[in-house]
Amino acid sequence: MPKLDPNDSRPPFQQIADALRRSIMNGDLEPGEKLLSHGKIAAEYDVAIGTVKHAFSLLQNENLIVTRQGQGAFVRTNLVRDEVDESEVAALRRAVEALTERVEAVERQLSER
Repeated sequence: MPKLDPNDSRPPFQQIADALRRSIMNGDLEPGEKLLSHGKIAAEYDVAIGTVKHAFSLLQNENLIVTRQGQGAFVRTNLVRDEVDESEVAALRRAVEALTERVEAVERQLSER
């Protein structure tokens, strides 16, 4: 796994979740495969276990992983992978950022009235 990028504006839990998501989506982690424990990932990234738990929570909410009490976390077996075009993802992020800025501008105008 890659290390955290100190110049990245995303919080550590997001960087970890993004790295795991990429590994799942590109097939490095197969459906049904067990993920490393919270402790092992925390040690690898040099973060607190709570940071890893937060990252796992994001992936669980996205239906990418499933956790089983006492057994660990696993890549979902009914996972559908789509080919991800990074330029399309970047374009979508820019569009969301632009829309967010527009909404904030409208909210400011409305609050000034």
